[in-house]
Amino acid sequence: MAVAVQESFVTDVDRVSAAVLDAYSRRGDLATAMPLAELLKVPSDLGALRAVVGAADRTVEILLDSDVAAAALAPAAWTLAAKGFRPVVLISLDRLGEAHDGLRGTPARLQGWWSGSESVSFGAFETP
Repeated sequence: MAVAVQESFVTDVDRVSAAVLDAYSRRGDLATAMPLAELLKVPSDLGALRAVVGAADRTVEILLDSDVAAAALAPAAWTLAAKGFRPVVLISLDRLGEAHDGLRGTPARLQGWWSGSESVSFGAFETP
């Protein structure tokens, strides 16, 4: 008899999303994680990006994975701002310079993150 075993693989995006949701929870704010495509009509390469939406402060935190260029989020940042949301792009610390270049002049804020052995840490908010 063969037994199929499915390993669960936790990605950096999963860890960052969980840390962001935990931060909202500790503040007593409701937040929901969802694909960006549930909020906006975006190109297919952006639709699967995960976003965390904070209810009280109308913030949308977009978790930029390693396969997507930061500049590709510029139209989404403008659309979110026009709808009354505050867009934040969460990006690994090693790509923060790219995000500054690609999102300069947009209404997005940037926040770098990095992984330690036990947790995810976040830097300060930055304006591109």
